[in-house]
Amino acid sequence: MLTIYGLGHCTTTKKAKKYLEDKGVSVDHIIDIRDDPPSKEIIQRAIASANGQARKIINTAGNLYREMGLKDKLDTMNESEIIDLLSKNGMLIKRPLITDGKTLTNGAKESVLKAAWLDQ
Repeated sequence: MLTIYGLGHCTTTKKAKKYLEDKGVSVDHIIDIRDDPPSKEIIQRAIASANGQARKIINTAGNLYREMGLKDKLDTMNESEIIDLLSKNGMLIKRPLITDGKTLTNGAKESVLKAAWLDQ
């Protein structure tokens, strides 16, 4: 069973959920990333799965990212500060964040979803 952190109305979240379910992968539920952001542990694991590159899991296209002026600030922040920021502001996380408790993926690219959830 997979848990998806995203938004129920988000087309990217819907796309990933539909792709997985169409391929026979069971999705437990969608957790609203605004109201219930992933834990610091999950965020830390997501960064590790992105080869330590925090920017790869950050929603750089979102309004909150721009409003907070994070484009320049991220380069001066350490990983702990970034994890703390993301754990308090789920909308800064690239959607959807999908996990089974061990593996994590970000986004809805079919190649990534296939590699992580179907080719096991």
